[in-house]
Amino acid sequence: LFHSCNMAIPRRLLAFNPTIGRQILRCSSTSSSPSSAPSGTTWSKNATLPGGFNADGLREWAILTDFGTDSYESMTGQEIRRRRRQMSDDPKDQPYVDLFSKRVSDECSEYLSHHPSPSDVLGQAFFGSRNFIAERMVLSSLNSLFSLYPGHAKILPTNFKLNEQYLQWKVTMKAPLELICSYEIGGVKVKGCTMLAYDPSLRKAYHGNCFDVAEGKLQGFLPEMGIQMHVKYADFLLSGMVNEMESIRSK
Repeated sequence: LFHSCNMAIPRRLLAFNPTIGRQILRCSSTSSSPSSAPSGTTWSKNATLPGGFNADGLREWAILTDFGTDSYESMTGQEIRRRRRQMSDDPKDQPYVDLFSKRVSDECSEYLSHHPSPSDVLGQAFFGSRNFIAERMVLSSLNSLFSLYPGHAKILPTNFKLNEQYLQWKVTMKAPLELICSYEIGGVKVKGCTMLAYDPSLRKAYHGNCFDVAEGKLQGFLPEMGIQMHVKYADFLLSGMVNEMESIRSK
């Protein structure tokens, strides 16, 4: 479930060249769309990016909203400034975050650029890919034992709506080019979020994760081994999403 900053992952653990903290594009929820967005799309004038295309932006969103518990849009400027002042400057006290990217084919890029809601395609492709099947089966089995989520949350949405739930993920932010789904593991009291995004200017799909475990607690042999496994799995899921988008495009 943890497949959901410049110092997020030790470089010796990065075997797949994920994009960590790269400042590709950082936009607030009121910013304009990427200049490369095709004029014929319905989202070309409103392609907001609350989490941005970088790990630092995703982590800031997670901290300010308490991992999607609070609505960023409903916060006043004063409240946002208050929460920012409470954010620790020490990387060891900040929650873990990562970001991975993979270029899509020209045909897939063309398909997404003319789709009315690329973030819906991202969500369908991520949770509907072959690479996600094993995790879906595990979560379904656990749900039959512990009732972790309602029965209707087993159906993969066609359109991801705000507050809609799929398995243990709830949609907590949706923009035309970005989807953030949050989750909470009740037994260990850990919150986290999974971000999916598409950058039409670079023709890249993104998969980011942030969870409420401080960087300082992830030091040592066992935690670093766990992060290394997470990195491999996150890249595996991103590849599955990109492949599934190709399948969706060709239908």
